[in-house]
Amino acid sequence: VASSDEADGLVSREEAISDSIEEAIERGSWVPPSGDHWAISAPEVDLSGKWKLITTEQFKEDYDEFLKALGQPLIVRGAALLIVGGTREETRQRDGGREVYIKGINAKGVWERTLKSSGSDFDTTMVPNADGSYDHTAVKILTADSEKVDATSWWENDGTVHVSWTQGVNRYGGGSFESRRYLENNGDVYVCESIFRRNNKADGPDPTLKWKFLREGATF
Repeated sequence: VASSDEADGLVSREEAISDSIEEAIERGSWVPPSGDHWAISAPEVDLSGKWKLITTEQFKEDYDEFLKALGQPLIVRGAALLIVGGTREETRQRDGGREVYIKGINAKGVWERTLKSSGSDFDTTMVPNADGSYDHTAVKILTADSEKVDATSWWENDGTVHVSWTQGVNRYGGGSFESRRYLENNGDVYVCESIFRRNNKADGPDPTLKWKFLREGATF
């Protein structure tokens, strides 16, 4: 746990980064990082907030199909559909978007992780390898199923979409989860597109699901 001095230092650094970006924008001197994968977000993007899952009938159908594609039996899918409506998330974006803390809350418990992005910023430019891959920095996190995996993350679409990969998942036949997070409706809706990239493509198409959350206090 950080001491009060360390916490104050973190806040001061974040405020300094925010102030410098705002000042640069006001002066018209803010220059976006080069490359397609950024370590930082666009200055107008902040995923921070408290969110409640938007559960439409279409979402429930899509969620059931997603779980089915992951190999979950009917009894597990039925139980998941009963509790999914209470799903909430708390997010905190820090250090110009270099860190995104996510706390998922549902009837099964709490799932916390901190994603640390790498890529182009004001000082460096990340370029792809010859095969089109990128050498992003990995951090260890736990999945919702308590598996320890490597997570890499970065920002795409000029710093407006946060992308993360959790590699080394053993469940569901093995693979990696790709998540793409961004805002809609003037920041009142937080979207997470989740894709399970199968190791064995013979198992069928990669399961996908789009989660949408409404900001607490907002109307939809």
